[in-house]
Amino acid sequence: MEEKQSKFSRGLLLFFIGATALFFIVLIVLFLMSTFGKSEKEAIALLAGNHYAIVKEENSYTLYDQKENKPILEDVNGYFGARNIRSYVKNDTELVSIDEKEEEYTKKPLEKASQAEKAMFKKMKKLD
Repeated sequence: MEEKQSKFSRGLLLFFIGATALFFIVLIVLFLMSTFGKSEKEAIALLAGNHYAIVKEENSYTLYDQKENKPILEDVNGYFGARNIRSYVKNDTELVSIDEKEEEYTKKPLEKASQAEKAMFKKMKKLD
């Protein structure tokens, strides 16, 4: 009878030791993921139903397509967001116009911007 209790006690002890070790391994993994994850990138603005994001990186801002996880426009220095209509994002040489409803964008040089788009430059929020 004592042998059965002894084996049961050992089995129970090993189970709790294993469960505790597993718990701490999971905690360490979650900690490392939160520490070394996407902490360098901070979303400044979300556009077109969170499809596009202006993200602050180390020394600049970048417009990303979040669904495809690719950059669209680097070194962003201003944006104007108009929900349900059109949003505009620009850098020193290019302008991106985002259709908020269709979640599509067009990219063109600043020189080819229309007068209405150039008027938006004054309304844009500047990014340093």
